Amino acid sequence: MAMRRSPLLWARGLRRWPAPWLLFLPGTMLFLESAWQVFLAPTDLLRYQCYALLFWFGSAALHWLPAQQCTFLPLHGVQPPFHVLPQEYPPLTLVPFSLPLLVPLPYYTLTFALLMLGVAAALVWLLYRFVSPQAALGGTLLLIVGGGPLLQVRYDLLPSLCVLACLVAARRERWALAYLALAGGTLLKLYPLVGLPALFLAEQQSLSSGQEPLPRIAAWRWRHLLLFGATVALVSAFFALLNPTGALLEPLRYFSQRPPQIESLAASLLWLSNLAAFGQPLQLLFSYGSLNVVSPLAPTVSLLLTCLLCLGLLLTLWLQYKGVFDLWESMLALLLLLITTGKVFSPQYLLWVIPVVVGATLNRTPSSRARSWRLLWIVICLLTSSIYVFYYPHLADPTSAPQVAQTLPGFFEIILLRNVLVLAATLGQFGFGLLRSL
Repeated sequence: MAMRRSPLLWARGLRRWPAPWLLFLPGTMLFLESAWQVFLAPTDLLRYQCYALLFWFGSAALHWLPAQQCTFLPLHGVQPPFHVLPQEYPPLTLVPFSLPLLVPLPYYTLTFALLMLGVAAALVWLLYRFVSPQAALGGTLLLIVGGGPLLQVRYDLLPSLCVLACLVAARRERWALAYLALAGGTLLKLYPLVGLPALFLAEQQSLSSGQEPLPRIAAWRWRHLLLFGATVALVSAFFALLNPTGALLEPLRYFSQRPPQIESLAASLLWLSNLAAFGQPLQLLFSYGSLNVVSPLAPTVSLLLTCLLCLGLLLTLWLQYKGVFDLWESMLALLLLLITTGKVFSPQYLLWVIPVVVGATLNRTPSSRARSWRLLWIVICLLTSSIYVFYYPHLADPTSAPQVAQTLPGFFEIILLRNVLVLAATLGQFGFGLLRSL
């Protein structure tokens, strides 16, 4: 006679198994949510295709594409293969840009979208397997709400996956893997480099006997830091041999010269200064692939935010040194600092922090603080998606975008509200740490 399973065992089974199955439905929603971008407005995907084809085949590839697709590139004369590198992205991005070239060119955008959907699945699986089922479901929810419109038409999930892999490996004290994952993210998007000091500090703290925050300097481990440096240097040197200017100087020039992008906190501060009685003249300009703000106060605001970034970096490392922040919380604080004080805040930047946010939520005690933290990030994600979905279609034409932006009702106000909430999340992260240090 077969034994009947008790209700308690069934309840345990339901708690153990539903998360992976329920993730299938959010995954389908993510695909449908961004499918319109793939087929109707794949602007950045077409840029990726240009970079990949021009790198592998040179100027001859221009004949395989529509006449206007690659006009954003300042090409002079005939370009040989293995010479044209991305001007606004690190050279290693040519790897994900080139993978969809394995299928016929008309299916490039669809193939890239499916590739990013696979990256999203890997990211959610890492959260489920090594963090918690609740983190996986929370991350999926934030990806749907905040990253869905851009998840499959940008490659930002790849460096985000690298950062998550770094955090997971560090938690398991797989330091070589953690540094290699962070190096991979840095070579894809540069921003993970800000987490290197926190990773190095976490490794040294793992050597402590628990009686001191850190062992003596003579006992510190340096080989994994050297592994990170060697990996970044070798990959960069390889592309520098192909095109020294394009691999090294062009990205630095591109980022140093571009003005504050319209969604950045710096742009919101400049807009507020324009409204004030002592306001300075404000000009909107479409350049560097985005709508930007030009103002006489821009250098001053940028310098102020850079100083705040440096102070925030030191405060983060101090809180981690004191044992108030773990590596996960330090990484979140550093990423929020970078986004808040940077000259650019593109909608896809939320993909950088979403996996770290859901992991840091687990450290929020009491539960009421965790619920407030989740609600804050849901609102941030909703506002960011609404800016992209409802306003960006009106700014698609570079020639008319500056004039149109000034007539869109609520455009600057919603951006300001979103930036205030991101600033509140950043200050809350540090405030939470300072309260625990008392």
